[in-house]
Amino acid sequence: MHSIAPRRTLLLGMAAALAAPRLAQAQDARIRFVLNFAYDGSTAPFLYAESKGYFREQGIETQIDSSAGSGDAITRVASGAYQMGIGDMATLVEFAARHGETAPKAVMVILNRSPSAVISLKAAGIAKPTDLHGKTVAGGAADAPSRLFPAFMQINGVDAAQVTRRQVTPQLRDTMLLTRQVDAVSGFDSTVWFNLKARGTRFEDVNIMYYVDYGLDSYANSILASPALLRDNPDVVRRFLRAAARGWREAIANPAEAVKALQRVQPLADLALEAERLDWVGRNQVLSADTRARGIGDATPERLEATIRNTSNGFGLARTPTVAEIYDGRFIPPQAERMPLR
Repeated sequence: MHSIAPRRTLLLGMAAALAAPRLAQAQDARIRFVLNFAYDGSTAPFLYAESKGYFREQGIETQIDSSAGSGDAITRVASGAYQMGIGDMATLVEFAARHGETAPKAVMVILNRSPSAVISLKAAGIAKPTDLHGKTVAGGAADAPSRLFPAFMQINGVDAAQVTRRQVTPQLRDTMLLTRQVDAVSGFDSTVWFNLKARGTRFEDVNIMYYVDYGLDSYANSILASPALLRDNPDVVRRFLRAAARGWREAIANPAEAVKALQRVQPLADLALEAERLDWVGRNQVLSADTRARGIGDATPERLEATIRNTSNGFGLARTPTVAEIYDGRFIPPQAERMPLR
């Protein structure tokens, strides 16, 4: 009789001891992660990875927040308010040229082809860059396409004095295009086009001029890490990227399943539309001959140098950052964990 309680205590103690390593791992790190824009199909893979427990399996607790655009996301990571995020690489180049000491670094490329574009209704007659003369173009304040639009004009011989620019919120921007208050907008194709589509616009009635087709070929959205995290806890970066890569591979292979993760943060999301958006991003920006050969997330020195050079020339930066200031590729998962599933 007297041996039951001690034995029970011993068994409970053994169970607690066995559980302790898993608990300690689950509490190993907490990462505040900021998106380059809103919660939608294009950012759903991160929420999907979180909902599937992939970050927890790597001992990471995540908080994933939206932002006003890549400029906003990069600033938040640079300030230390967020340890990691995702933002446009060209916008990062501009930031690093001015704030080299505090600038985050790209640690894994997600979008192999930039979605930045000038988008208009065909009725406006804007088929090439110089057609923007005499036109009004709306854009946001912090998003990558707006930050790059002056470079797009300069490289393509567009006289900025002949283009009227309107700075508006992304939500108002696309409404103004539909109601013909502006002739064109700068934005990501996956944002603008699907906002237009949701309001009944037909694809054949839209013109999309991609920056990459007019002298600004570059890598785009990439996962970022703060200097402090890279210095103090690089293994967390490595584990975060393993979970993120798994989420992206599975999400672009099965968009309809992945976008269900949006329901927690956007209960009224049109999941069919968001699945189509994610599929668009996967086909047009993530998957390419390069990623099919090398895996999602890798970057070549040649294209990194071209991204930096094109951005520096387009912005007229006083200082051109080096590749080492912009990109740190030591942490991407093994190639087998990054190969596309479709």
